[in-house]
Amino acid sequence: MLFIDFETYSEAGYRIDPVTHKVKGIGSQGKGGLPAVGTPVYAEHPSNQVIVLCYQFDDGPTFRWTAMHPTPTDLLEYVASGGPVSAWNITFEFYEWNMVCVPRLGWPPLKLSQCYCSMAKSRRFSLPGALGACAKVLGSDQQKDSEGKRLIQKLCRPHTPTKVRPGVRWTADLAWDDYLAMFDYCEQDVRTEVALSKLIPDLTESERQTWLVDQTINIRGVAVDVESLDAALAILSQAELKYTKELITITEGVVNSVNENARFIEWLRMEGVRTPNMQKETVDSLLESGKLTHHARRALEIRQTLGLANVKKLHILKRQVSRDGRLRDQYMYCGADRTGRASAGGVQLQNITARGPASYTCGECGTIFGKVDACPRCGNFVDIEERREWDIDAVQQALVDISHRDLSQVERAWGDRPVELLCGVLRGLFWAREGHELICCDFSAIEAVVLACLSRCQWRVEVFSTHGKIYETSAAKVTGKSVEEYIEYKKTTGGHHPDRKLGKTMELSCGYGGWLSAFRNFYKGDMTDDEIKKVILKWRADSPEIVDFWGGQYRWCGPGKWDYRYELHGLEGAAIMAIKNPGQRYHVYDISYVVANDVLYCTLPSGRNLHYHRPKLVPTEDRLNRGPMEQITFEGWNSNPQKGPIGWIVQSTYFGKITENCVQAVAADIQFEAIKRLEANNYPIVMHTHDEAIAEKPIGTGSWQEMAAIMSERPSWASWWPIKADGWVHKRYQKD
Repeated sequence: MLFIDFETYSEAGYRIDPVTHKVKGIGSQGKGGLPAVGTPVYAEHPSNQVIVLCYQFDDGPTFRWTAMHPTPTDLLEYVASGGPVSAWNITFEFYEWNMVCVPRLGWPPLKLSQCYCSMAKSRRFSLPGALGACAKVLGSDQQKDSEGKRLIQKLCRPHTPTKVRPGVRWTADLAWDDYLAMFDYCEQDVRTEVALSKLIPDLTESERQTWLVDQTINIRGVAVDVESLDAALAILSQAELKYTKELITITEGVVNSVNENARFIEWLRMEGVRTPNMQKETVDSLLESGKLTHHARRALEIRQTLGLANVKKLHILKRQVSRDGRLRDQYMYCGADRTGRASAGGVQLQNITARGPASYTCGECGTIFGKVDACPRCGNFVDIEERREWDIDAVQQALVDISHRDLSQVERAWGDRPVELLCGVLRGLFWAREGHELICCDFSAIEAVVLACLSRCQWRVEVFSTHGKIYETSAAKVTGKSVEEYIEYKKTTGGHHPDRKLGKTMELSCGYGGWLSAFRNFYKGDMTDDEIKKVILKWRADSPEIVDFWGGQYRWCGPGKWDYRYELHGLEGAAIMAIKNPGQRYHVYDISYVVANDVLYCTLPSGRNLHYHRPKLVPTEDRLNRGPMEQITFEGWNSNPQKGPIGWIVQSTYFGKITENCVQAVAADIQFEAIKRLEANNYPIVMHTHDEAIAEKPIGTGSWQEMAAIMSERPSWASWWPIKADGWVHKRYQKD
């Protein structure tokens, strides 16, 4: 195995004033470089240069190459022969090699099939994705050089010129000692990578194939309608200017930006409005209160309009689109904690809003517009019909209006919430290249299907095997109405019955043991706590197999409220037993737990493992006072500040989280097995979420029905599961 590591210089992600030569990052909060633009755009930038490349063959010595050294013949011959090449996050090395070294230095191409990623191994084993953090967690005898951050900040990016350094770059003649330190730093990175690669288990063949498909999708990328993106950014700029001026006028200069939270709170206090913060939920609550002055209401409306989080994706998208108009490298293999699901970076393609403003259809001219007094195109104000869904037809009309790059024209057609409109067209900016179309299929309620099958909840399996209306069925069990009544309602009205929201909330919040707060996260109605408790308890009573699958440390065994006995059962019980008895495996249907080498392994039906490092049982209080309890703890990387300090910390888990981990992991297995089949059947995937896959095909060469059939093929370990998919075909990406 060959291990390699690049250190490079690039001006990508920075704006250099042509007159003053001042340097400023183009990303949020003035950041630039790789985090702002992403690896493909960083590598393709004309300023990109290799500072040093260090490499090592297996346990041999570490070598370094710079532009001052002779051509590394041994390295090039090895790569040309197809030998395996490893790096920590080899995606970066792959792009640097192929986009810089191949065209400029004449080096042989580095093929994806010969690439191996140690960072992917680390994430798969639930270890940190950062090299230095992983080395510390594993206690490696080779650690990352702490000088690296300073050296990279100084040598790898441009800086505003000074008297000492008239150019934007620290060159070798100006900072030779730092360059020598950078060479040493790069060599140490390679030595650390080699050491960690020995400590972390390799990917299984199935996992490696999943990683290769993940990288193939990232390299292929998805086409972006750059012209519409630029028009949307022009409208956003005009809207920010107009509404910020209005805000300044309303507040008499006290608040000069919607982001000045402290000044906003103080100004609201002077208006008689007291608020602890300016979070979206708080602002929404204030606007719904009906207790605001005219000025306070308008100021908060402007804050709400300009503060929509999804609109920031427009700027990120613009920064990260490659020269050929495609967005690449947006998915992180095993990026989600422990489950093995892919996470999304950059533009966050797995989290794009599917909603836009209220829309209407003109009965005279047939065009679509927003909440205005009359049709902006023909003037009709009588025959106007409100549309139930924000669909691709509305998106396409909105993009036509946006294309004129005139905010006043957009407001005439869509009202005074133009930023909401821009969020609504985000999905439509992703499209198929010329002569192609997007074919999209998504699994039907895949997590609910997995939970039903893992727990052997038969009535749920039957629902998914037949009509699949789980939200309606769940609601019917509470309301006493029939599923047929809900189905007929949709046939008659074209929209979902209001009760469906209740059923959907139950399914999304109750499946992993959620209680009041979980329910309210999904349901914004006016139910009381007692009413919610009754609904949750009814859901649990209707699905005892799922409750038993969660398991725990006490089992209900009689008609009385306190008829419990101590019994380790279900997933939580199996995990506790495995921790108590290392080396012994405990099964719950298709899931099993075993502890080996101080790691709790959760083996899924596919044979893939989830990992919980250094598991322990800690005595704790039982909230129901049934008797002694034990809390499962483990060590893992925390990236959520709401759950504790960022970093490698001791975390706790329980039956609900354990179940969620299992279900989401199994759903991920189903998803990527389907994606691998689609790739093998010439459906090139350009985007995907946890239940959806989008392929780009030449027009007329595929169908969503064929794609759905491929996705619905059942793995051998799920041969009886009711896995189904549905889909659509269009030029632009949409929410079906």
